[in-house]
Amino acid sequence: MWADVFYQLKLDAESAHYDAVQHSHSLARTLAESSSHVLRQAEHATQLFKLKFEETNGAVRLPEFSKRGGLLDSVMPARLELPIALIDANGKLVDSMHGTFPPNSANQAFFKTLSTTGDDTTIVTNPMVEPITKKWQIQIARRLEDKAGKFAGAIVLMIDPAFFVEDYDRMHVDEGGLVMLISRDTGLAIGRVDEKLFISDTMDFVAPADPVSRPEELILKTPVDQTQRIYAFRDMPRFALTAVVGDTTEHALAKYNSQRRLYFVVTVLVSIVVLVFSLLLTRQARRLRESMRESTEAREKLHAAVDASLDTLFLMKACRTGGSGGAIMDFTLVDVNERGASILGYPAAEALGKRMGDMLTHWRSEGFFDKCLAVLQTGEPLEEEIESTVFGERLWLRHQIVAIEDGVAITARNITERKRSELAVRQNQAELQAVNDASPLGLVRADQDGKCTYVNRTFEAITGMPREAALGDGWFDAVHPNDREMLRASLRHLSQTQQAFQETLRCVHPDGKIVWTSIKVAPIVIDKAITGYVGTLDDITLVRKSVMALRESESRLRTIADTLPAMVAYIDFEEIYRFHNLAYEREFSKSGLHVTGRTILETVGEKRYGVLQPFIARALRGETLTFEEEDDGGDYPRTYDVVYIPQLDEDGITVVGFHVMRQDVTAQKREKQQLLRLSQVDALTGLTNRAGFLQKLSETMAACRESGGLMAVMYLDIDRFKPVNDTYGHAVGDALLKAFSARLSNTVRASDTVARLGGDEFTIIMDRISKPEDATATAAKIVHAMQQPFELDGILAHVSTSIGLTYYRNEDVNPAELLKRADSLLYEAKQAGRNTYRSSPALAEVRSPNAA
Repeated sequence: MWADVFYQLKLDAESAHYDAVQHSHSLARTLAESSSHVLRQAEHATQLFKLKFEETNGAVRLPEFSKRGGLLDSVMPARLELPIALIDANGKLVDSMHGTFPPNSANQAFFKTLSTTGDDTTIVTNPMVEPITKKWQIQIARRLEDKAGKFAGAIVLMIDPAFFVEDYDRMHVDEGGLVMLISRDTGLAIGRVDEKLFISDTMDFVAPADPVSRPEELILKTPVDQTQRIYAFRDMPRFALTAVVGDTTEHALAKYNSQRRLYFVVTVLVSIVVLVFSLLLTRQARRLRESMRESTEAREKLHAAVDASLDTLFLMKACRTGGSGGAIMDFTLVDVNERGASILGYPAAEALGKRMGDMLTHWRSEGFFDKCLAVLQTGEPLEEEIESTVFGERLWLRHQIVAIEDGVAITARNITERKRSELAVRQNQAELQAVNDASPLGLVRADQDGKCTYVNRTFEAITGMPREAALGDGWFDAVHPNDREMLRASLRHLSQTQQAFQETLRCVHPDGKIVWTSIKVAPIVIDKAITGYVGTLDDITLVRKSVMALRESESRLRTIADTLPAMVAYIDFEEIYRFHNLAYEREFSKSGLHVTGRTILETVGEKRYGVLQPFIARALRGETLTFEEEDDGGDYPRTYDVVYIPQLDEDGITVVGFHVMRQDVTAQKREKQQLLRLSQVDALTGLTNRAGFLQKLSETMAACRESGGLMAVMYLDIDRFKPVNDTYGHAVGDALLKAFSARLSNTVRASDTVARLGGDEFTIIMDRISKPEDATATAAKIVHAMQQPFELDGILAHVSTSIGLTYYRNEDVNPAELLKRADSLLYEAKQAGRNTYRSSPALAEVRSPNAA
């Protein structure tokens, strides 16, 4: 019994240690998720500042950004007052708040990285000791750009990791518990024990003794203090941090220690009972020997009584070798009652005088002879219950052997049926007891008055009340005082309705610990009358705490997500919407859709689903995606900046869904397109400028190569433009350029591209012409049109134009070489006396009527 107790305590200790590791790991995971969330929100804050900075062309400043109710408050708690700094493109400090920053950061690694890369990502540094304030800080920096997309500086946030461990009570860490963040790269650590905060750079840890069964456990090489704890960890790989939580061994194993004491108390009590019972048996044996001596003196009287009893009686004399003093070889039957004779299979008269070994086959093999010999030699009677085949069949016998003069008397009774019944009842009781004690539910049985008659071990573990204390009305004392009347009322109602009921109530351990339980009680009904009750008790404390924590977490997530301007949603592996924020709801409510519980296909339709499906498949394979989505299903076409972020299972491998962030960037894209168009237009004439011309020329040549078509390029300038400009001034010169551009645009086809390269130089791109003569005809038309005088605010200007015309059809030349070829032909036209054109001799050479 004691060996079993120590073995069970060993198993319970291992189980309690495993549960403690799991509890600490759950808290570490909560700390890691909370810290990662704040860091991601800090990254989002820098993104918001970047957008505001680019929107205001760098005019926004930190007081405006971080004012109460401003952009910073929309993503970060206002109580943090994070140190924040704005740095210009030269690394000089422009503005800062809530902290001290160096006046120049040009030589710092993060600034050099931001200034040389064009990626719109944040740089999150490893936790480090800030050189000015000597505090441990995590630095988050993001690149800022001007309207032209050039580097315009950086926005820098500093987060004190002490914030992550200060939210101590939310994690439900017991008294003396430790909460800590460790930097895997720098070795810095910050933690908190109760209200004491500490920072260390000497933290080191090793793997647990059993890394297979408890992979989440962590053992510190150098303890923080003298308190023994059970530690667990959770990695934050994105930020190179590890969250560590340790519960004190005293609190973590309190339940096990209490149970161990209970085991010892119960085992000691049982041992005492066994010793007392042994003493009573010894005393009873002494009395039995006295009785046997009395029975020897009265065996004649006993013989008469036995003849009428249900017992068999054998009186046997010793059969010795060599006379009365020899060794006993066997026993000879000298008297037997009728029951005994029938068992031997002989009439009583014939059986007398025969040896017992000759009549009973198993007389010696089952030890009956030795037992009789021992009783005769010692004089001590023998009484026992045995299973035997000595009488020809397997029977349970209760026999008594008593020494008489030079022999023994044996009485025996067949107790087979009773013994089998007892063994069956005993086995059933043992099985029922084992099942009850192995049940994960606490079991209680009460009589018709509600008085407890039985509880199992699980009930003792849940309530902390020993079985002896729970009997009678004692089990009500395990229930919280505020819930006792509710339980009594439910029992009274059950006695009237005879219907089982289920309630949630609290139990109170002797040490004051509150345990939430689910109790279900059903009546025992015999002949339509209640003879008692049976009930089950299930410990739901952890489930209740988990549900409450989950509700709080979901509420916080919902509040944060609904404040974001972007549309945020979560889609599971079956492509079903499981979560979306307020912005998402507003978007889909326009079409009357409620997306939660619906698939993507049902929500967006087959056309848009066909566009999104490849991105969805990649996200469900674990790939983080960023892309633009064009939506023309509304009142006007819109563009969304979309990010798909996979959600991994606890194993860190299996993808269980993905998060969606959609932001309407239609206005920003239109603005960029407008800026691009403006950058390719000549400010004076409204024609395409040199940059736009070169881009159009490259695109047209590529199209010609693909289609095998023919195109033409003209290079022209204004003859005698300089005298007009010098004589009448630049205003008249500019007016002449605008009038010349207008007349030139009206002369060519609408599909042709007219560009001003600078000064009085112009170019024309004619694509998709069927033959070279079409281009030469247009050149001649331009030369003729420009011979007409230009009236400029009362001034009549006479100018002309010279043109160089070349062709292109799938040649191995680049745009610069083609333009140079047209410029050479323009020079030939100038040399020929101006007011004419020259075309590429490889295709055609046609002169105007005025050509020399």
